[in-house]
Amino acid sequence: MFSTLINFLCTSLHQFLKIIQHLKVQSMNISNLLKYFIPKEKKFYSMFNQAALHCIEASVELNNLFNSPSVDEQKSIRLRIKSIEKRGDEVATEVFDSLNHTFITPFDREDIHELAMNLDDVVDLIYSLSGKVEFYHLTVFNPYMKNMVSEIQKGCELIRTAVTGLENFTSTDKTLKACKDLNKLETRVDEFFHQGISSLFENEKDAIELIKQKDILTNIEKIANKIEDVSDVVKTILVKYA
Repeated sequence: MFSTLINFLCTSLHQFLKIIQHLKVQSMNISNLLKYFIPKEKKFYSMFNQAALHCIEASVELNNLFNSPSVDEQKSIRLRIKSIEKRGDEVATEVFDSLNHTFITPFDREDIHELAMNLDDVVDLIYSLSGKVEFYHLTVFNPYMKNMVSEIQKGCELIRTAVTGLENFTSTDKTLKACKDLNKLETRVDEFFHQGISSLFENEKDAIELIKQKDILTNIEKIANKIEDVSDVVKTILVKYA
């Protein structure tokens, strides 16, 4: 009887090892092993996609703002950005609430939290910038600002590509390309920023106007940095799960 039990255990162990080898989980942690057996909550993907859309909508309005010479039109644009920002906050809150009520998440909770925060921060920074434009009563924007804002819009479109790719880890080429393009975009914005600052100090004689425009340039750059933060989180998730 004892030998029968030993044979049974050996056979079971052999079968288990074959399963382990088949799933290629030798280097995976427990949470990754569980994902094969327990259904994951997929609602996070739709929330991330919605947050990415808010980034695009806000960036489009920001581009409109920097190409609008009318104060009244600027106020209307800022109200639209405010509405987008409010919807973005609602999505972020929904993500955080879902984290507290979900057992198995698509990927690490820390990454979900950080991704949601960064996506929301992009829209928050755009809203904050639109407020500064209104408070400073700016109606004329230099080419460096317009170029930077144009890049911000492109970056938000790339964010959607990167975030959408998280739903399918079997094909990551498009997602990785979007992340690389976001890194390059942030570099271009930095170049416009430094050129704009240099031009500002060289040509602007009004000290108050110089302070205003420098603050605007700085806050546009902050948006580009936050967009790159989104890219970094996406790459981290890909490294862990792709």
